[in-house]
Amino acid sequence: MAKSKKGKASKKALSKGGLYTQEAISNFFVHFGRQPDNDEVLRKAGITRHKLRVLLDDDEIAQVVETRIDALLATPFRIEPSDTPEAVHLKAELDEWYFEIAAGALNALFFGYSVQEAVYEVKQEGYLGLQWIGEKPMQWFEPKNDGRLIYRQDGGGADREVDQFLKFFLTRRKATFEQPYGKALLATLYWLFFFKQNGFKFWAKFLERFGTPILLGKCKDTETDDMSQALLSAHAQSVLSIDIEDDVQVLSTQGSGSANGAFETFNKTLAQQIQKVVLGQTLTSGTDGKGSYGLGKVHENVRLDKLKSDIRLVTPTLQAVVDALCVLNDWKPHKVLLGEKTKPLNKEQAERDTHLKNAGANLSESYFIREYNLQEGDLKPATEPVQQAFSALPHKAFSFSASTKKLSAEQQEVEELTDGQGELQLLEPGQIKALVFKSDGPESLAYNLMQLIPGATQTQFTANLDQALYAADVLGYVTAQNGK
Repeated sequence: MAKSKKGKASKKALSKGGLYTQEAISNFFVHFGRQPDNDEVLRKAGITRHKLRVLLDDDEIAQVVETRIDALLATPFRIEPSDTPEAVHLKAELDEWYFEIAAGALNALFFGYSVQEAVYEVKQEGYLGLQWIGEKPMQWFEPKNDGRLIYRQDGGGADREVDQFLKFFLTRRKATFEQPYGKALLATLYWLFFFKQNGFKFWAKFLERFGTPILLGKCKDTETDDMSQALLSAHAQSVLSIDIEDDVQVLSTQGSGSANGAFETFNKTLAQQIQKVVLGQTLTSGTDGKGSYGLGKVHENVRLDKLKSDIRLVTPTLQAVVDALCVLNDWKPHKVLLGEKTKPLNKEQAERDTHLKNAGANLSESYFIREYNLQEGDLKPATEPVQQAFSALPHKAFSFSASTKKLSAEQQEVEELTDGQGELQLLEPGQIKALVFKSDGPESLAYNLMQLIPGATQTQFTANLDQALYAADVLGYVTAQNGK
């Protein structure tokens, strides 16, 4: 009893905790002031998050970023259900603004979060649609770790929370309670960008200093200052006049080839690292330019994984816009789906399922609908096979007696249509049983039947053969031969 009371007391004590509120929270940054950006890269670099936009001016970073954006914008989308009048209006709105919404939402991948604002107007068709929607400067807004979005007004006005259901649409990437601003991919690239830019500056200075030959003048009677001026003029005019006893030599930089190779390796390594961060990997990374078909397949799979990740990032924002339009127009809810409607057939899975089916496994209808993206009603229920009458010989006019008379096919046709259309004479049950007893297959059965009724027409022979084959199927040739 004491143990039971102790257990109830401990549960009662635990139940006093805030089950519907957060307790481990800093109220200072929730209610007052702006929460600092805890990104370590930005803190060490001494820049703010929105200043990462300067990285997009780099040619290598701009190229890989455009690759991911283009892959997303080329992805088709659809509205479900698609057979309603509202779906037509929603499709028209997204066709017009898909680029702005998708590209603005994908900026959350590069900067951690992005905010878009929508402006509505009444369309000619009578519904409320989008007049404008686009991304606003991210430094104007602060996402809170409780989901709120704060707008920092210009001119020192009071900060206020904005609506995220109809007016503003927030997209965040890998946001946590400690870092509500999300994880910026460009922050990972910052030091690569820093070394790449400074490497080019160092290389430009190197070329400026050692890329051109140095003139060395040796003067005997000429003043040193006069020789220096003459050498400077020679650099500009490529012409130099000196005394007969003076001497001028050209000094070239030793080891410039190794310096060029070192810079090329440095620049190539940075470019590969940038591509790995944004695209996952490259065809030449780690193979020294020697690609292969298998490596190409891996590269393509990584690219598809990145595209799927981008789709999952921007789909909630697109869905939020669709939900806002449905609410404002009092429409039924619709869903926006990105990607192909039917996924490509997995050849390996299809072959595996075929082997399982041949081995006797009964795969359910729900399995095929789920794995092969089918609809209800696409699969018909299995029916019992209908036993077909077997004909061992082709359906053409002939008779066995005609074959011995060397008749042509046309003559056999005439014989079949004239003399051979009498009443069918079927074999007696005893004759059929005896015929089956001495036959061990369809061929021997047809041969023995031909011997039994040599003058039969095509129709008569076919009818008797079908009757004998049916009896053989029922009795079985082996059973008939054994007399069972």
